[in-house]
Amino acid sequence: MMMAVALLVRRYYVREVTPGINQLKLVIFLLVIIASSMGTSAYWGLRPNGWVGYVVTIPLWFLGTMGISIFLPQQRTPKVWGVPLVPWLPSLSVAINIFLMGSLGTPAFIRFGICTVAMLVYYILVGVHATYDMAHQQQKLDALKVKNEDEDKEEKA
Repeated sequence: MMMAVALLVRRYYVREVTPGINQLKLVIFLLVIIASSMGTSAYWGLRPNGWVGYVVTIPLWFLGTMGISIFLPQQRTPKVWGVPLVPWLPSLSVAINIFLMGSLGTPAFIRFGICTVAMLVYYILVGVHATYDMAHQQQKLDALKVKNEDEDKEEKA
């Protein structure tokens, strides 16, 4: 779901290029899509045989997606290959993923939390240092490369 939202933001927002009003529209339409998807999922959990909630939430999702499609110009377009049917496919991905998350039980979220904490601890203890070391190693290689190029120029002169 977060990847689909990120794709929509990437396509429709560019810092210092997108007008403020379009940025506000994008945020509002994304909130409508997410909230209506959460409403659909909640209604499914509370009243699986009902239909009134779907009459409200599904058209709201449709209107949020239609709003992005009609009222916002894409700021970036893919050069070679990109996700087709934007914004419809990413918006549908958001709705489906929220619906699936809403149908999970408490044990699944507990397991997710435990895995998330474990990965954060690993990243803090190992990943940050590895990233830092690689960044400094690259700086040393760049400095050595510049030094070698300078020596080569002096030898030719």
